[in-house]
Amino acid sequence: MEFNHSHRDLEMLCDLNYIVLDFPFAYKHFKTSKFIDLTVFIDTPLDIALARRVARDFKQASTEDILSDMKNCISHGRKGYIEMLNTIKPNSDIIIDGTPTDIKNCKIEIYEQVE
Repeated sequence: MEFNHSHRDLEMLCDLNYIVLDFPFAYKHFKTSKFIDLTVFIDTPLDIALARRVARDFKQASTEDILSDMKNCISHGRKGYIEMLNTIKPNSDIIIDGTPTDIKNCKIEIYEQVE
């Protein structure tokens, strides 16, 4: 993964206190790990994560598209999920419960932990 940013983009980043990157590999990703100060693992069971994703991303999708994605989840998604539980979660600085239905609770908990 290469990061291609303009000079102006980089200047803007320098003025920020935090950069939040939604990235599943945390410290395990060689090229980005040296830039990470803190990792947060949002521990969400696979069934809840899948239901949220379907509700969010497939509002206009056909039944065929949804079923195709479910097959992909069964064949590949669970494997990736188990790998994250075994390698990323234990190496994360903060672990947050991702099961609350109100996502604001997760945001508040992360903010409180970071401050």
